[in-house]
Amino acid sequence: MAWGKRVTIAVVVVMFGSAAMAEPAGTPSFVPVALDQGPDPVGSVVVEPGDHLWKISASHLEEVLERPAQPGEIDPYWRSVIETNQGLLVSGDPDLIYPGEVIRLPTAP
Repeated sequence: MAWGKRVTIAVVVVMFGSAAMAEPAGTPSFVPVALDQGPDPVGSVVVEPGDHLWKISASHLEEVLERPAQPGEIDPYWRSVIETNQGLLVSGDPDLIYPGEVIRLPTAP
């Protein structure tokens, strides 16, 4: 009788431990990797934790312009970044990008 209780407790602990380590629904189980495909007419950047397309767009523009970019400058470029990556995003949603994902950057104005 005591043995059966121990087995039941062990099974519950194992099942609980597995559930606690499960990834949330919708989380990709892989990290996208950029493949070397030769010269690329557009640049690219690897997404870091906390990044979003607006932030990436603004940072790239600031590098190109060599000064802080204004929202009126960022907006059209941000839209072109979304358009360039439309079919390439892992999630398919420009509001949901993952660390390790490669974002293509069109030529900045």
